[in-house]
Amino acid sequence: MIDLSYKSKIKDFYNKMNNQFGFKILNILNGQVMYEVFQTNNLLKKGEYIPFNEAMCSHETSVAIFSDEFINLRALGHKVSIQEYKNLTMTPLKPLFEKEYKCIVLWFGDDMFCQINMLTVLAYLEQVTYKGKVFFNMVNETTYDIETVEIFLSNYNKVYQQVLIDHQFPNIKVIPRMFQGIRLYMEYIKVDNEIVNYIREHEGQSQNELLKNLFHSFPQYGLGDVQYLKIIEAINEV
Repeated sequence: MIDLSYKSKIKDFYNKMNNQFGFKILNILNGQVMYEVFQTNNLLKKGEYIPFNEAMCSHETSVAIFSDEFINLRALGHKVSIQEYKNLTMTPLKPLFEKEYKCIVLWFGDDMFCQINMLTVLAYLEQVTYKGKVFFNMVNETTYDIETVEIFLSNYNKVYQQVLIDHQFPNIKVIPRMFQGIRLYMEYIKVDNEIVNYIREHEGQSQNELLKNLFHSFPQYGLGDVQYLKIIEAINEV
């Protein structure tokens, strides 16, 4: 459960946004787990809330975000059917595609996993020329304390293409948290990154022990057991 002081901070933010924009607000949360935390803590009262169920730091993507090509590539990378991908990722995002909002609030952590997801959402908003306000609520996913930053759309689509399509470090300035996330992503996509090297150096550990140590050693990446198990499996296949 979220501490009462942090709940109060989140509710104060809601009140401020609702006073300014009414109920024309869409809250995009980084994944189903965060969505369920908000639901459990009775924080889904005002505005609309949707989870972005993706892991954009893994697998290939396309220039046109959420296009048929995008869906096909992402489903292939995640090794699920196109229909399964649509059910998990695209269906929860329907309000984003079908309705108009004065304000969009992005609730993401500051780790690599979250920041690459957020970059994708920001790039999409630029692709569809969204004209409303955008706020980033940086969430501490342990305490659920938040830090609010207003985002000004301008070059995130270019950054998305440089980073996730071309796999190049961007030559465009972004907010500091995203810069750090991109820096970690560029390390993560290396064949012999620091996570791979760590796993190889600790191959004698049981899977559970190794996962526990990976979570402890690399929290800045924000990876879950699914991502780590895929890395371990790929190493064992070599």
